[in-house]
Amino acid sequence: MKSSLSKSSIITTAQAAKILGVSPRTAQLWTESGVIPTWKTPGGHRRMFEEDVVAVLHRSDDIVVKPRRVLVLAPSGRHSAWSHALATLDVTDVSLAADPVTAAVMLGATVPDVLIIEAQDLHALPGNFLATLRGIALLSRLQIVIASAAPQAAPDFPATVIHLQPATDNLGEELTRHTQLQPLRVQPLPAALREAPFPVAANEPRRLLAVHRSGLLDSASEAALDHLTQIAALSLGAPVALITVLNEDRQWFKSKVGLEMADTPRSWAFCNYTVLESGFQEFPDLQADPRFADNPAVKGAPHFRFYAGTPVTDDQGYALGSLCVIDTEPRQLNAVQKEILDRLASLVTAEIARGSRGQTRPR
Repeated sequence: MKSSLSKSSIITTAQAAKILGVSPRTAQLWTESGVIPTWKTPGGHRRMFEEDVVAVLHRSDDIVVKPRRVLVLAPSGRHSAWSHALATLDVTDVSLAADPVTAAVMLGATVPDVLIIEAQDLHALPGNFLATLRGIALLSRLQIVIASAAPQAAPDFPATVIHLQPATDNLGEELTRHTQLQPLRVQPLPAALREAPFPVAANEPRRLLAVHRSGLLDSASEAALDHLTQIAALSLGAPVALITVLNEDRQWFKSKVGLEMADTPRSWAFCNYTVLESGFQEFPDLQADPRFADNPAVKGAPHFRFYAGTPVTDDQGYALGSLCVIDTEPRQLNAVQKEILDRLASLVTAEIARGSRGQTRPR
């Protein structure tokens, strides 16, 4: 196949799909998995050289894209264990269901790459449930994984069977051994963060990976999130309310009330302490706190004095940033106000999980 573009041309994912004769979704998977080298523009759009795309046409080996979307059908009490295991693997989307009917609805809405079924007895599932799934053309490439602590008779169609060890949490290890799911390849913590003047958690590399995968950074404003930020400011009587996202060196404001700037250096971020914790954080008097007394936003304009925040997380529990309120006077929230902030942060987390980050923020 010969393209009308020159060999050194920079092209889009859609153009790459036409050159390769595949769907845009397949081309996107190839770019995300590293089959085609790419980079992102400042606006968040993925670009690549045409010569790298053409090189894929001449490859003699089969291109295998690791599964990225996983649906787990397991007892609700086991959901946290599966979420924890999958958080260590190269998976971009995890859905959890506690009953076959819900799982079937999820399969119809979004076709995953892998369906994991934890069952002590496959015969307890609805009749022909698994065979019916395998017979649906749309699910022909779905990998089905049966997970059980008890020996199971192999189904009469191709499926992977993994045995769970009750004494150890071996879910991630077993999935790595028997599927294409692989451990996350997390980059080491950048030197600038190792020497940063603010605390960084041990899981910071994975948290940063979650931030970049979320697509939140520099994404377009969203009315639902802006409403929640406004409610936080109004209900808590705070002049400033923010939804923050923290990357390696920047605190970016996905939504803001009472503040004009779009971002700050991460070294200014009170939220550095919030993403370290699993819940509500409050600093009643920033000027009197040695951690913040020299902060430019405390020492100078706008002379912040109070901060309260709750982490905003992805579906695997990694803190992306926070929903926070800030005041120019020292104060403390009462128990009801703390619960309001926590509940609003939960709504922000749910809205982020529900939304699409395909657009970039208008400049």
